[in-house]
Amino acid sequence: MNIKKEIMTEYEGFVCAPGDDVGKIAIIVSKFNKTITENLLDGALQKLRQHLIKEEQIDVIRVPGAFELPTVAERLACDDQYAAIICLGCVIKGETPHDEYINAAVSQQLARIGAEYCLPVVFGLLTCYTVEQALARSGSVTVGKDKVLGEQPGNKGVEAAEVALEMIDLFGKLPELDYEHEVDATDYPSIGKNAQLYRDGDFEDVDVYPDELVDLPDDEEDEDAEPWFLHGKHPVGSKQDRGARREKSERQGGPEKKRDGDRHGKGDFFRNGKHKPSNKSYSKDGDKRKKR
Repeated sequence: MNIKKEIMTEYEGFVCAPGDDVGKIAIIVSKFNKTITENLLDGALQKLRQHLIKEEQIDVIRVPGAFELPTVAERLACDDQYAAIICLGCVIKGETPHDEYINAAVSQQLARIGAEYCLPVVFGLLTCYTVEQALARSGSVTVGKDKVLGEQPGNKGVEAAEVALEMIDLFGKLPELDYEHEVDATDYPSIGKNAQLYRDGDFEDVDVYPDELVDLPDDEEDEDAEPWFLHGKHPVGSKQDRGARREKSERQGGPEKKRDGDRHGKGDFFRNGKHKPSNKSYSKDGDKRKKR
């Protein structure tokens, strides 16, 4: 009996020269804390050149600060000529917690862009407590990443470039994805029509009024009826609407106020002229009950 042995497949990228046909590599660098960020840029450029990346394959874009990194990164991610995007910046903690907001926003957005566009978007933003920490991480010495061995921080721009090269190599080894998905327009004619309306900008606002919506019984279907969920609310007077109002009334600690001039609380509580069931001080005819 022959038993077929399954072989595990492994994929791993390496820091190597990607070749001329790989496309461009963009480096977005923040001008804030320029002394630090220019050192990061120099380190990244040095590493790319070492791996035979030509000058015409590198685009450097400077932005005012770290907060603008994701905006330009997403703009470049829409352009398929880029094989990777390296984002460099430096945020140093000050007297206010501004650094926490910037670091969180930038890191989350860059991660989203990379995942959404299936593109290596490298996080090269320094998030330091002091200027000394930033200088140590933007120096001229290139060291490893294993903190267990106690190496010095080195230049994070160099590490960002290494990550970009490794991810480019890894993406080249992964199975290709088929993004084409055809939909039969005869089965779904509204898809093509709505797409054309969207391109032409011919969509018109549609007003939906609650009084015109129909509440269908559970055992009845009407293809011509407008569904209540188009307005986002249950039809007034329906079971769902009354239940929602009762819950709201209980949360507020009492019955909902009656409308002015409506002794019986007609309107939303009433339907088809029926009296309010919960109002026990009145008979069905509307007369006060006599005290015994």
